[in-house]
Amino acid sequence: MAKTKVLVALRDVQSVESLVALACQVSSGMEAELTALHVVEIPMATPIEADDEVLDYPGHEILEHARKYAAEHFSRPMAVKLLRARQAGEAIVGEASEQGADSLVVGYHQPHTLGEILLGSTVQYVVRHAPCRVIVQIPPPHHR
Repeated sequence: MAKTKVLVALRDVQSVESLVALACQVSSGMEAELTALHVVEIPMATPIEADDEVLDYPGHEILEHARKYAAEHFSRPMAVKLLRARQAGEAIVGEASEQGADSLVVGYHQPHTLGEILLGSTVQYVVRHAPCRVIVQIPPPHHR
């Protein structure tokens, strides 16, 4: 029997601890493989494969924080993966499919804007297209 796979998508350093904690809680009591994912959204004017560490540096910092937090607070190993993409939602769904994730943990950070209502947010895309269960963490209004 294959291990359960839990993928946690991380957008920024402020949400790392709460989302990693939620992913660890979701997988508690089972031998789950945990993976933290950060997607660097690359503007259309920049080639996806551009050799520019400045683009990836914040993502590496976020993922390292996630790995350390999981190890220190939950004694759980956590794999990390950084992707580059034009749209974070598509990349997250693609990675969940590729990994065969059983659960996907994402955070919602922004209040509704006109652009989000018209175009849709990353979380809305993920919820509609993910091949697995999606757990969305919404912080209280004073934390957004």
